[in-house]
Amino acid sequence: AAMGPAARHLAEAIAAIDAAFGPGYARRHPELVAAMVQSATIEAAVATGYGAHQEALAAAREIGAEMAATILKLKPRIFG
Repeated sequence: AAMGPAARHLAEAIAAIDAAFGPGYARRHPELVAAMVQSATIEAAVATGYGAHQEALAAAREIGAEMAATILKLKPRIFG
């Protein structure tokens, strides 16, 4: 079965800690594992938020451009 994001962050944190400090270090220092999982989760959330922000900004720009084009087309009718 595929791992969810939290399980993947946990496995990656354990692997990274053990790679940096030696086998079994992560098991002996769960607080370090927890801090790394929390950091990875925050980074993922920020990346998701940034992506959503970029999509919203692109949509706003498109709507603004469409509104400006419509106003320019209506200008002769309104002002003669």
